[in-house]
Amino acid sequence: MRLLILGYSSIVERRVLPAAAKAGGIETISIASKSHPKPQSWPKQGRFFDDYEAALRGSDCDLVYLSLPNAMHEHWVMAALAAGKHVVVDKPAMMTLAPSERAVEAARRAGRLVAEATVFNYHPQFAALAEFIAETGPLIQSAAQFIFPPLPLGNFRNHAELGGGCLLDLGPYAAATMRILGGDGVSDVMALAGGRHPETGVDMGFSVLARLGNGSIFSGHFSFEGEYQNRLLVVGRSGSVLIERVFTPPADHAVEWRRRVRNVDDVVTFDPSDTFANFLEAVTSAIDGGDHEGFHRDLLGDARCREMIVAALASSNPAHRSV
Repeated sequence: MRLLILGYSSIVERRVLPAAAKAGGIETISIASKSHPKPQSWPKQGRFFDDYEAALRGSDCDLVYLSLPNAMHEHWVMAALAAGKHVVVDKPAMMTLAPSERAVEAARRAGRLVAEATVFNYHPQFAALAEFIAETGPLIQSAAQFIFPPLPLGNFRNHAELGGGCLLDLGPYAAATMRILGGDGVSDVMALAGGRHPETGVDMGFSVLARLGNGSIFSGHFSFEGEYQNRLLVVGRSGSVLIERVFTPPADHAVEWRRRVRNVDDVVTFDPSDTFANFLEAVTSAIDGGDHEGFHRDLLGDARCREMIVAALASSNPAHRSV
């Protein structure tokens, strides 16, 4: 399969290109960037374009990976689908539910896949976590924290016109975690907003409390305002697991669980695993097999969940209705 990357972002350079180099289903990699000069070389090197429209017209790619500021996603996802390409797009795939639905409808009509690149659950630990919950459940509660210090002012996440803000950037982690742990449906969502950026006014954080589809309770705290935190606690009837670096494990990182079963503690270590490479392998396999609906359901389900968080924030924080 031939891959075209639209946008040479930091995440492309650090994670997507190395992952695509590993992925057996990807034969060549072409790159399109308006702001970055042509790299001297890259793995599985294909063509370089300095214009996105020209890249979609001139590339023989099967799959487009779109890594642009959030506000540009809708236009270029639809353009890539119209050009007959399968599409992967950095999270959030779209800024709201309505364009998410339009993108999936367009993909279905064209017989193409569109997927949101929320990749943290493409780690072997999540299959192990499902088994652990089955053995020690039912699941009672889960708690997530993903917090990091303020970003440089020029970062697109600080600018509303580029699709910035904490809910758009970290909301996909909250939504995907609820989907993975709770199954279909989220109800009784409550949320509180964090602060606003002192110069640009974008939302800098949110906290959410929700009842998941299986009846368990999820709480999450997500922010651009504090000391780095990146963890998930899962509590079942007779066991619990605490996972650090759960949302962004480096490809060479050995994940550790702090596990407790019936008041006995131990540590479980997982071999390093590249979640981006695993995700891309799953995407190419789904394309080869013509089985796109799993990715479509995840994209739409997570967009609906984020919409519920937005509504809960507006209800409990009238001053933050523009989140």
